[in-house]
Amino acid sequence: MKIYITFAALFFLGQASVLAQSVETIRVKGNKALEFFDKYQYKFPGFSKGKVYLKDGEVASARLNFDYFSNAVKYIDEKGDSVLIGNADDVNFISTSLDTFFYDAQYYEWVATSARARLAVRRTLKLVQTEKVGAYGISSPTQNIVTQGLLLGATNYQLDANEEYVFSKETTYYISGMKGRFVEANKKNISKMFPKKDIEQYIKDNGLNLNKEKDLMDVFVFANMK
Repeated sequence: MKIYITFAALFFLGQASVLAQSVETIRVKGNKALEFFDKYQYKFPGFSKGKVYLKDGEVASARLNFDYFSNAVKYIDEKGDSVLIGNADDVNFISTSLDTFFYDAQYYEWVATSARARLAVRRTLKLVQTEKVGAYGISSPTQNIVTQGLLLGATNYQLDANEEYVFSKETTYYISGMKGRFVEANKKNISKMFPKKDIEQYIKDNGLNLNKEKDLMDVFVFANMK
């Protein structure tokens, strides 16, 4: 089976997320927007060698990176362009020398694995609002919708220095069985996956916050202890 690809389309980044466990607001001035994208668009500084493992057992090699704005893995094609894996539903997981990504309707970054479960995270950057900066540096919301493609792809597109772009940086942790679907890694779902462990009491006794990766790892280790 071949891996079919499609060129990256324009993505509107103003969609709301109801699953975010941790949300940070980032404000970027128009004349700094391209610099912001260059720094934060990809997980790694460059594309690294990796393998795409398909559900039918086939494996494909490519230079890979994760694009946070399109929330997908990209690879470098024979023309040197960065393109998306078009048949993502056929992907089981993707491995590079730096990280592993699972696919279950969307991509998840690996955090930890035990004999019984997998812990993963999704980090996204979304443009939620564009604001005009007034005479005294005061920002006011505008209905002007900006797409990733306009900001990244069109070299002749002039960013307005008097506009400010408001981004939402979201981090959500997920958990799954070794062959199950990923669900949000909250107290309810972790307790359901490990019914013999008093997850809620452990979190309470130790003052843990599941929004923090270190605390979540503590819970994950406790849940998997025999």
